[in-house]
Amino acid sequence: MNRSVTFRSAVAAALGLAALAASTASHARGDFQISIGVPAPVYYSEPAPYYYQPSPVYVQPQPVYGHQRRGAWGDRDGDGIPNAHDRWDNSRRHVNQADRPWGDADRDGVANRYDRAPRNPYRY
Repeated sequence: MNRSVTFRSAVAAALGLAALAASTASHARGDFQISIGVPAPVYYSEPAPYYYQPSPVYVQPQPVYGHQRRGAWGDRDGDGIPNAHDRWDNSRRHVNQADRPWGDADRDGVANRYDRAPRNPYRY
């Protein structure tokens, strides 16, 4: 029992002496410091974009090759029937079609024949 007390006291004395030596060593130096922390973020700012007007470019259109339908087998009114077999020249079929009875002059969805006011788009 006497041995364990002596051993414990010797260990305690050694630890105390080591702590004393460590504290004097740290005090001997004045610029010793410990810093634990997250470093500050590094910010990068991109330069502003530089906009400039591109130089004008002329592009020549491609030539169009083909034949035009003229003569007896042409299609003067564009209805798909060749001139030789077409009875009616309805090339002006879209002119003033809105003014006719089945047309819709005010574009309200009601034919002129059934519309009370064919030129008024507000029906009611």
